[in-house]
Amino acid sequence: MGILRRRKLRAQPAPSVAQARQTAIDQTFLPIAIGQILASIEALAIKKLYEDDGLLRGVSSIGRPAEGVAGKVRVLIDSPHTPRILATATLVASGTLLMSRGRRRTQIVAAAVIALANRVNEFRTPYGRDGADQMTGIITQYRTLSALVPDRELSDDLFLRALNIQAGLSYFVSGISKLFGSSWVQGDAIGEILQTEAYGRGPAASVLRRFPRVVRLLTWVTPLWEVGFPIVYSLPSRWAHIALIAVKGFHVGVATVMELPRFVWGFAGSHGAVQYVVDQRRRGHHSLGKLERSVLTTAGVAVSVSVAYAASQRELDIVRRRGLKGTKVLDVGDGLVEYDLRSPTGSSIAAGEAPIIILEAGLGSPLASFSWLAEMLSEQHHVLSYHRSGYGLTTSKKSPGELVSELLARVDSTGKLISVSHSIGSLVAATYCASDLGGRRIETIVIVDGTDPEVLAQDRADRRRRGAFLQAQLGSMFVALSGVYNFVPNAISRQSAYAPDDQMGVIQFSFSPGNILRATGDYFAIPTADAIQALKSVGRRRVIASKEYEKQEISLASSLDAPFTLIENSSHRSILGYRAYAQRVADIIREVV
Repeated sequence: MGILRRRKLRAQPAPSVAQARQTAIDQTFLPIAIGQILASIEALAIKKLYEDDGLLRGVSSIGRPAEGVAGKVRVLIDSPHTPRILATATLVASGTLLMSRGRRRTQIVAAAVIALANRVNEFRTPYGRDGADQMTGIITQYRTLSALVPDRELSDDLFLRALNIQAGLSYFVSGISKLFGSSWVQGDAIGEILQTEAYGRGPAASVLRRFPRVVRLLTWVTPLWEVGFPIVYSLPSRWAHIALIAVKGFHVGVATVMELPRFVWGFAGSHGAVQYVVDQRRRGHHSLGKLERSVLTTAGVAVSVSVAYAASQRELDIVRRRGLKGTKVLDVGDGLVEYDLRSPTGSSIAAGEAPIIILEAGLGSPLASFSWLAEMLSEQHHVLSYHRSGYGLTTSKKSPGELVSELLARVDSTGKLISVSHSIGSLVAATYCASDLGGRRIETIVIVDGTDPEVLAQDRADRRRRGAFLQAQLGSMFVALSGVYNFVPNAISRQSAYAPDDQMGVIQFSFSPGNILRATGDYFAIPTADAIQALKSVGRRRVIASKEYEKQEISLASSLDAPFTLIENSSHRSILGYRAYAQRVADIIREVV
């Protein structure tokens, strides 16, 4: 009897591809419907928060004119009644979706209603949502858009494959972002989350806090499995199914510990699409569909082009610096030093007697970061800037003081020496400001947003701060290698506006992988122990601060017994990168000199 039953089961035909698609869609919308029912009930229960003085009040009309059709619509959307109306519509649509298994058209209509309600809510109050809400919005919007394709089979397949790509990217990108976060790499992130009032009040969180080693292990494991999520596509169907169950277990655990009952449903909804794609191999189809191949091919081409373009731009900058209007190089015995020397252009003092200003750049910054300042100060002074060992075209292993001595021998002036440093360049200047530089010593030092040696020493000794710096450098290295900085705004381009050639040079130099590595080494190698004493040995001292680092610079100026000047509205980079701020700095330097 058992044999006959097994033969009968084997004889049953496998479900068609169309049936498999509909099953996957049903598996997608079941958790979405449950999650949206819970969300709707929650929204109806917290109606006071949607009042005009509540935390979730409407803000779409704030700062916008109330006249006209658009203005009236915004006012209507911001009404406290709107969320309740939307929650009721979502509740009805979600209940319909829950009971619409196998009914494609009903699912599409219900998904469209949910998608529209979510979009209006997001427009009304663009905060107060988590990742599960975002995934729910993506799923319902994908279903609505894919339904516009007339061919049913193509429409359903497009929906599932697009959702599959979204799911894979969501997990992978989430893991990558965590690997660039020092608190995750150091094992502190989940522990910190469990200490918060919002997510650490529940009984499960209280229990978990008793086992710090388990919490640390979970913190390390989370980004690893997220980055490794794409492995699921190479597994047999059965093992892929088990892996997806484990992922659901992760979401259930997060929802339980953090008391987020809706957290699991949005993500679980995407797993039906993932399983559908995995099952295609079992059916004899290629493991990657046309959409996936197109997306991966496009992404591969885009990344390759970006990498090649970044390499060419960095090479172009080197060629530019080697040109007639670029920097110079000097052979100092054990290698070359790259430098720029500008002589007085409008001074009433003879060039042979004009003061010499030595510019010392910040961590990983090129000498071009001083270009505005060098241009302004060279009217009355010799202005010398250079690249330290390992940066740019400098191949010499000599110390900064030795390189400065070699370069000063090239300056035909008996004028006094002035040091102007930016950021960590102040600590570099401290290594030689009390030393003999070819028979002379520095008489005046001006520190622009300098690094406090005590703060740097504390950062180096602190595991978390040290890790945060290394993670930031790792992020910079990723941006540099991928070439993304050429196509999206970055901190340097946002906070500087040099002349076009100099702007290009500063950006390409700062995102050179070799310079990033060198900067990482310098962060830990530049001495801090006697820096304050060395800087105080210089007779005249001045500290100039950006608004961004005002407090730190006030403390540094106090330690140096130096006058302090604040450049209002400036940031650490823009204090040199914006012409107006650089002009203020130049004026102060002239006063000091």
